[in-house]
Amino acid sequence: KHVVKLVFIITVAMGGGAFADMRPNIVLIMSDDQGWGETGYNGHPHLETPHLDSMAASGIRLDRMYSASPVCTPTRVSVLTGRHANRSGAFSWGWHTRPQEISLASILRSEGYETAHFGKWHVGAIKKGSPVSPAGMGFDHYLSHDNFFELNPEFSLNGAKPEAYKGESSEILVEKAIEWMEKGKGDKPIFIVLWFGSPHSPYEALPKDRERYTKKGLEDGYASRLAEITAMDRAIGRFRSFLKKTERHEDTLLWFTSDNGIPREGDMGGTNTKWNADLRGHKGLLYEGGIRVPGIIEWPAVVPDPIVSDALVNTSDILPTMLDLLQLDHPEPSRPLDGESIRPLLDGQKLARRNGFGTWMYSYDRLAETMVP
Repeated sequence: KHVVKLVFIITVAMGGGAFADMRPNIVLIMSDDQGWGETGYNGHPHLETPHLDSMAASGIRLDRMYSASPVCTPTRVSVLTGRHANRSGAFSWGWHTRPQEISLASILRSEGYETAHFGKWHVGAIKKGSPVSPAGMGFDHYLSHDNFFELNPEFSLNGAKPEAYKGESSEILVEKAIEWMEKGKGDKPIFIVLWFGSPHSPYEALPKDRERYTKKGLEDGYASRLAEITAMDRAIGRFRSFLKKTERHEDTLLWFTSDNGIPREGDMGGTNTKWNADLRGHKGLLYEGGIRVPGIIEWPAVVPDPIVSDALVNTSDILPTMLDLLQLDHPEPSRPLDGESIRPLLDGQKLARRNGFGTWMYSYDRLAETMVP
């Protein structure tokens, strides 16, 4: 393993094409409505996230990570396509992306990756045959929900009728992702999109997790919100432990982030709940509270020492970064991408963006003005 790590480091430094030969596993993890300040490592006064804290302490901590939108669907489309969702018509939550978009899953599958989606989808219908389902967007396997979910969630397996799964949703998704990896062909790299439903409202948590916070004097609703994040954190820890146990940890790139900032205080499950490191605004607004999100990249073979970066990074950057690391061209080179590769950060260098990035929120007032009474 030490030899593998050395080869990765040398090839990154030399800018060679060995990434394409070694093809790391890639796992994109996203929480739902988790604000930048809602992690232990960012100083939350109550929240316990030991596994995210460990990732932040060992990998690249992206202190200025931003979502492409202050609401979920456009951000998720930006991850899949490297493009702002305005290009695909997914203007806000509830809009579908257009089937002509080219997803990272489709590109990686054509390069020999096994691809799977677990959890929240919300960029199109998940039913079998839909061109904007996970299958239609390049995933070989999926266990998905079309929106948010809580305890005992219902998921569709590869487009079949949704079925109920008993338990804590984040833990279920991780266990199903592990099962899928264990059934894999072994000689192929894997690409997993793991999109949790937590901590989106309504807040439901296991009693053992909620009590952790009610004992601190927090109201039940807010305690349940924080408990959902802690359960998600525990599931992420379970996944990392599996990677280490199966000797995949070194050669797996994990990228964790959120789809947008925290909800309004009135939607947080209690009073005096809006702790988000004094960032202004909330979900649905273009202030930092609505678009600045947690960001961590962990890839031990390439990033052996921790890095704290204040470089501007956007969710649209994920696809261009993966293509750059793997030395792949986009199938349609003339198609505009709104993100840029942040590979220099993984090389231990400063990131100098060629362009800025824009973020945008659909005007519901304007929509209402155009509707016929």
